[in-house]
Amino acid sequence: MKRILLAAICATVLTSCYNTRVIVGNVEKSEPLIEVSREWNHQLIYGLVPLNNATMKATEYVGDRENYVVRTYSSFLNGLVGSLTFGIYTPTSTVYYVPLKDIAPTHSVDVRNNEIIDLIEE
Repeated sequence: MKRILLAAICATVLTSCYNTRVIVGNVEKSEPLIEVSREWNHQLIYGLVPLNNATMKATEYVGDRENYVVRTYSSFLNGLVGSLTFGIYTPTSTVYYVPLKDIAPTHSVDVRNNEIIDLIEE
């Protein structure tokens, strides 16, 4: 029992948190961002063998925008799935963001009446 507990503690301590952030275009580091898409990346053998969505094209997720941020990381859920499969299947998450300034406003909030006003003309 002690060996299993020791192995579990070592496995937890030796795990790392994979996190990358790629800024494309003219985006400041502290600029507010809006999440537009979230995808899981499927990999085998501790991430050494990528599966079907290894090559992701940003245009599929952010459209024709020139300014966006791509963040790839290993979440708690990704780590849990990887540990349950003993590293055979090790997913990561990729999130696409666009700057708040690049999003055209479609709604406005009337502060006095707490109403949402549709700005798109029909």
